[in-house]
Amino acid sequence: MKIEKMKIVTYNVNGLRPRVSQFGSLLKLLDSLDADIICLQETKISRQDLTADLLVADGYECFFSCTRTTDKGRISYSGVATFCRVKSAFSSNEVALPLAAEEGFTGVLESSKGLRRREDEGLAKAGGLEEFSKEELLKIDSEGRCVITDHGHFGNLTVLFNIYGPRAVRDDRERIQFKDTFFMMLQKRWNFLLHQGRRIFIVGDLNIAPAAIDSCNPGPDFDKNQFNSKVLMYGALPCRFRRWFRSLLVENGGDYFDVFRVRHPERREAFTHWPQNTGAEEFNYGSRIDHILSGRGCLHEDSGQKGHNFVTCHVKECDIMSQFKRWRPGSLPR
Repeated sequence: MKIEKMKIVTYNVNGLRPRVSQFGSLLKLLDSLDADIICLQETKISRQDLTADLLVADGYECFFSCTRTTDKGRISYSGVATFCRVKSAFSSNEVALPLAAEEGFTGVLESSKGLRRREDEGLAKAGGLEEFSKEELLKIDSEGRCVITDHGHFGNLTVLFNIYGPRAVRDDRERIQFKDTFFMMLQKRWNFLLHQGRRIFIVGDLNIAPAAIDSCNPGPDFDKNQFNSKVLMYGALPCRFRRWFRSLLVENGGDYFDVFRVRHPERREAFTHWPQNTGAEEFNYGSRIDHILSGRGCLHEDSGQKGHNFVTCHVKECDIMSQFKRWRPGSLPR
């Protein structure tokens, strides 16, 4: 069986408009990333501010999700966008262009109906979330944190999730609860698709540094705090989300590979985020919170044999593009 090639880049741009201005145009930005599928997070654009210069680039098709809430006076503070090449630069076929797409992951956003969908496939119904009310689902999807694209023509019905995970500090009870609910619902959607036989890719800024090796200063209590489910809504610590992330991984009985760690199991200081306005980026004083996860399935017909999985069989490389660090005023591509 011939297996097509596809290159995926995930990138927290910390504001799409200034990043486009930095490069001169959206097309120049996308071309500089040199990929079939480009998943951007933290675009910081409201639906009212969407203009052609941020949406239209010759040779690409765009799927986006914007913040729909003004909670606590914040607007345009998150947002994700997935850009897919109409014709792949790495394959003879159009493997990057999705067959269907969805804004959010709960299935309740009205704009999802306007995106291309296949009513006979898994994206047609946000299964696994039946226990939640429409109001609960809408709250989770109102912050513009997910776009799903269906690349079912590429290797065993592949579905790609572009995610910008919520941030929560330990003394903000409301955001801790939101973050926990967000990932709980998201995992239910993933499980539903897996049970349908779909292959899942998860990329983006999850706002989780899963292990001590992924932090510049983990400290002695980085992973020692015990989680008490009774106080989840009232002070759960970051280790709660680190442990949830690790529970997803194959080595802990889950269904996913942390693709970067499979390729670079011992690499330290592989950071993707640095505190703003502190100069930490120059000294690489940060954390690895941007990730690519893939399901364990392999495209080979004998994938059931020992040692066969998608990463070892089909991922050529997974690395950090250090020349494209997160944008800050006055910065230039390096």
